Amino acid sequence: MSNDAIEQDSLTPEQREEQIRLAAYFIWQANGEPEGTAEEDWLRAEEALAEESVEAV
Repeated sequence: MSNDAIEQDSLTPEQREEQIRLAAYFIWQANGEPEGTAEEDWLRAEEALAEESVEAV
């Protein structure tokens, strides 16, 4: 198990939510800051972070 995977496992729910929030924000920005995409951006961020943690293992 890599250090990144260990760090992911040791995150509090609040820290994990903050990671998702930031990732969703960057996704939103990269897409030109469209209105009405918050839920889709959030789900994409969750998916991307989940893939990162799987790759780190």
